[in-house]
Parts: sequence; structure tokens; C-alpha cells
Amino acid sequence: MGRKNSFYGWNLVGVLWLIYLINIGFVFYGSNVINTSMTQELGMSRKTLGAGFALFHLIQSGLSAPLIAFMINKKGVRFTLAFGSLLTAAGALSMATFVSSPVLFLAVFGIIIGFGIGFGGVLSVQTGITFWFEKKRALAMSIALTAAGIGGFMAAPVLNTLISSMGDNWRIAWFFIAGLCSIATLVSLLFVKNRPSDLGQVPDGESAASRSADDNNTKQGHIYRTTREWTTKEALKTTSLWLIFIAILGFLVPYLFCVSHGVIYLIDSGFPRSLAAVSLGLITLFSIIGRLIGGVLGDHIEPRYMWGIALLVMACGVLSCMFARSPVFVYLYTIFVGIAFGASFIMMPTVIGNYFGTHAFASIMGVLSPLFTIFSSSSPFVAGVIRDLTGSYTIAFVSAILFCIAGAVAIIAVRPHTEEGTKAASA
Repeated sequence: MGRKNSFYGWNLVGVLWLIYLINIGFVFYGSNVINTSMTQELGMSRKTLGAGFALFHLIQSGLSAPLIAFMINKKGVRFTLAFGSLLTAAGALSMATFVSSPVLFLAVFGIIIGFGIGFGGVLSVQTGITFWFEKKRALAMSIALTAAGIGGFMAAPVLNTLISSMGDNWRIAWFFIAGLCSIATLVSLLFVKNRPSDLGQVPDGESAASRSADDNNTKQGHIYRTTREWTTKEALKTTSLWLIFIAILGFLVPYLFCVSHGVIYLIDSGFPRSLAAVSLGLITLFSIIGRLIGGVLGDHIEPRYMWGIALLVMACGVLSCMFARSPVFVYLYTIFVGIAFGASFIMMPTVIGNYFGTHAFASIMGVLSPLFTIFSSSSPFVAGVIRDLTGSYTIAFVSAILFCIAGAVAIIAVRPHTEEGTKAASA
């Protein structure tokens, strides 16, 4: 009886936060520190290092999404997180013991750990939050997803200190990662609960009577939340979902352009290397603030409006970088881009969950993720080509700003599809 009376959802947020801290904060961000030391010791080329990270990013951010959605739907969030964490632990153990060539590096880090972080990362965490929360979905999402930024700040100094203290032995750091991911596996198995119904509870911990009253007033309040469970096929036929897709590109394309070329652009513009380098860390820091702002306000203000505002703020940030002539503009750039990315990152799953329900959430993300990953991941390459051909980043900056504006217009144009209007909307 005690378990049923005490809502488990907020406990789950803490559990998911810890798992996300390990799998994304330490493995995703910390691996850069380890792999840099590895590259230097093994004499691998920068091309191999870049190819490994590109393969890793492509798999964990996009190509694994359909498989993750399938596993969530068949086995649940708990099994998926545990499987991903265990796979990452096995990959980290392999990196620590026998990886010593470019081929093994690509196979283990790029593919095995890439899939591990995919299964044990953002889609599984977002789905778990979507299942457990409706009215407090944005707040719960923001709290859980701050773990990546916090872990990113912790990982680099912790792993760097560990490697240095062990005589520059980078393999020790991979043993450490393997241990952390083993902990994440156990935590997933012991403490993750797939749905509120597993404990005889309902989303947000509300009574059935309260939820029934809220359902009757869902479309009358400030926040739209669908009262039906959509199928993936139905959702993919709506205009709204593809407008949301444009909004996703509206923050991912400019963000990846900024993090990949922002530092070197600022150096080219005459700023000290120290200031240019710290700009990337500041963007990560302010993204945490953006996630919290999105979480606090996203349950009280229609999330698509907040998302539209965030995209316009990101446009201002990109513009500040483009015309940066003093440190003030650099700081404005990091503040605007960081906060806008953080807020947009929270609004994306919140809007999809609000408009299409929990049943199809994982499958919808499983379809969209490979598409927006391929589009957004190409932006650093395209920007580099533009710079090499024209000798300037101007066209790349203007294009990034246009993506922000197009995304803002698209998300503001999203309209709810009622059950009665589904056929007409998708015709």
C-alpha cells in the first residue's frame, strides 16, 4: 500500500538523472578526453579520431533510434536502459584491454559504444519521463536532462586527473567508465519502473477523478495535451508532426554549426584562444539554465510558443557570433545559444508527447531521429565546405539564422489535430 500511495515518478526522475549522467555526461563527453590521450600514445591519425567520433555520433544519435523504439515498445524502458548501459560497459572494457588499432577503435568505440549510448541515452530517458508525467512533463524532463551538462563539466577534469595520476594510462579511464556503466546497469534493473500502472499509479500521481476532470478541460486550458493515444502511422500523416520536425532542425543545425566552427571562427576573428575555447564550455553551462527555464515554464506556458521564442533567441545568438567584435558579443553569443538550445531540447519531447500521447512517442522519435540526425550532422561539414570555397563563414551564418527563423515559424504554425479532424488534416 505504501508504494501505491507514494508517487514514484519523482524518484524515477532521480534514477534517470543518474543513468543519464553516467551514459551521456561521462561517456559521451568524457570519451573525448580519453580518446585524445589514446590517439597520442598509439600514434593514430586525427582522421581516424574524427571518423570514430562521427560514427559514434551517427549511431547513438540517429541510426540506433528505430531499434531503440522497437525495444522500448517490446521490452520497456527498464530493459532498454539496462541493455544499453551493459553494452557500453562491455565496450569500455574492450577499449581498456585490447583496442590498439584504428579498425578496433572504429568497431568498438564507433559501433559498440555508439549503440550502447543510444540504448542507454536520451530516447529511453525521454520516453520514461513521457510515460510518468503529463502535467509536469516539461519540469520532470528538464531535471532529468540537466545531467548531461553537469556530467559534461565533471567528466573532463575527473578523467584527466585520473589519467595523469596513473602515469598517463588512458586505459585506466576506460576501466573507470566500465565500472560506472555497470552501476548504471544495476540501477536500471533495480529502480527503473516502466509505467505508473506497474505500481498501480497514474501519471503525475493524481487521482482518477482529478484526471477525469482534467481530461474534460484539456483543450480549454493554456497547455494543449491530447486526450487520445495516437498511432505512429496516424501521427506521421499529420502536418503538425512535420512542422515540429522543421523546428527540430531549427535548433540542431545552428547549434552543431556553432559548436563545431564557433571556436575557430572566433580565433580567426582575432579573439584570444582562451576566450574562444571557453565559449564552448559556457554554451554547455547556459544550456543547463535553458533546460531548467524550459522545464519550469513549459508546464505553464504553451510549449510550442516557448520553443518558437527560443529559436528566435538562438538566431540572436548566432548573429552575435557572426558580428562579434568584442568579448561582450562573445558572451551574448554563448548565453543566447546555450539557453535557446537547452530550452528547445526540453520543448521537443514535451510538444511531441503533448500532441501525440505516450503510446506512439518512442516510435515517432524512432522515425524522426535518423532523419534529423543526418540533416543536422551534415551542417558542420557543409559549413566547412562553404568556408573553404568562399574564404568566409558568412553564408553559413546566414543559413544558420534562416534555419532558426524557419523553425520558429513552423512551430508557431503547429495546430492540434482532433480525433474527428485527423482524416481531414492528413488528406
